[in-house]
Amino acid sequence: MWKSLKRSNRKRNAGIGLSAGALLLVVSGFVTQLDASQGYASLKIAAGAREAAMGEAGVAGATSATAIRWNPSLLLDGTAVELSLHHSRWLVGTSQSAFMVKRNFGRFALGGEVLYFDGGNIELRDSIGSPDPSGTYDFADLSFGLGFAAEVVEGTRIGITGRYYYERLAGYYGHTWGFDAGFNYSPFKGMNLGFSVTDFAFDMHLDGAGFKPPMTLRIGGKYSHLWHDNLGTAFNLDYMYRPYDNEPGLRVGIETNLLKTLSLRAGAKLLYMEDDEIKLVSPSELLTFGVGLTHNWISLDYAIVPYNRLDLGLTHRVSLNLEFD
Repeated sequence: MWKSLKRSNRKRNAGIGLSAGALLLVVSGFVTQLDASQGYASLKIAAGAREAAMGEAGVAGATSATAIRWNPSLLLDGTAVELSLHHSRWLVGTSQSAFMVKRNFGRFALGGEVLYFDGGNIELRDSIGSPDPSGTYDFADLSFGLGFAAEVVEGTRIGITGRYYYERLAGYYGHTWGFDAGFNYSPFKGMNLGFSVTDFAFDMHLDGAGFKPPMTLRIGGKYSHLWHDNLGTAFNLDYMYRPYDNEPGLRVGIETNLLKTLSLRAGAKLLYMEDDEIKLVSPSELLTFGVGLTHNWISLDYAIVPYNRLDLGLTHRVSLNLEFD
């Protein structure tokens, strides 16, 4: 009778989890019908060197406090308190930095994030194409997020993050509000399924022009397996879509953990949109790589991600993560 009862509970939990996932998919179907001008492009930069190294896949497998950026329901993973610091070197003179924190209370978790993009100084030139700049201007993006995650039933978690966005461009300023929502379901040990909508926001206005942050929908899975005390692997698969600019993406990544100290990572970005056609990413931009080092409560991650299609060359990401029980 006890075994029968446990089977009944598992079936009930699975039904609740799949129902919640179906509801989010219905919401995403509505969202994809929206049409809007898009701005705040710095939000497209993948947060976290670990996830970036794994092909920029993380909707079901993001770890540490970085999870707040990928799928807020994942804030329930990991240790009690986690801090993450991230830095990305982008186009010449530009960079992105982030600070993320989370507190896991067991059945629910709280998280916070500050994300800053420094656009550097941009040269101004007159209409006749003078070789000498007439001046310079700067721009910057700043966003804050506060997240909450809860376990609805065993194996099924949901999360939401409220966000504030601020942008400065030359002498103009704009701000708006938005949110993220996420869902995570674990049907069995080692397997996670995830779905999230990030940067769903109201219009932002600069000098009379209105636009929205680049809302992103992600759905995917993660499978991890511990082969031995000193050897484990994880595989991430994400499908992402940005409805405002009709941009799809398929992302895959793999991680191998050795001796609980060294992590080797690789991934691939497989799809992109150009001239209203879905195309395969060229070999020069296809692969991503990274490495991670862990010692007790501290870990350091590095990733190298090519963006040759956008003439950015190689971009570099560094993350520092601290964990406390």
